[in-house]
Amino acid sequence: MKKRWMLLLILILVLAACGKEEEETLLETDGTSTVYESEESLTHSMEGVTLKLDYTVNKVSAEPGELILEIKGTIENEYSQIVYYTPDFTIQTLEQDEIEQLSSSVENEQIMVNPQMETTFNVTYLIPQHIYDENKSLNMRVPAAFKEPESESSGDALGDFANWEIPIK
Repeated sequence: MKKRWMLLLILILVLAACGKEEEETLLETDGTSTVYESEESLTHSMEGVTLKLDYTVNKVSAEPGELILEIKGTIENEYSQIVYYTPDFTIQTLEQDEIEQLSSSVENEQIMVNPQMETTFNVTYLIPQHIYDENKSLNMRVPAAFKEPESESSGDALGDFANWEIPIK
């Protein structure tokens, strides 16, 4: 009888371990695959503020024919006062077709960064399959940081916007 309980316990442990491995495999293969990843951070230096962006293009199998551009940004404030940044990037094809923003980790669309601090954020965009097929790169317009909240005045800007052509293949 003791032998049966021991075998049952071993069987339970083996089955429990199998379940964990399966769960980890599902997490590793969550239905997305990276088709392009930026090799270096894109850096936009402004007056006392540095913005660094890394991005990936992911194929999502849940929606065939759709790709996701995920931008991970870090804004570092070396300025002597609070600065405000709105990660509202304009992403377009060379023919000026806009790419739709899906989501942002910034709740009120503006980031307040204290002096000598840095903050990270994520923004995602949907790239339709036909746009991906027709383009090797996209244009990204990156806004400047500002001294005042909700400002768009050039007098409050800590630099200028940046334009980059980013490869997606």
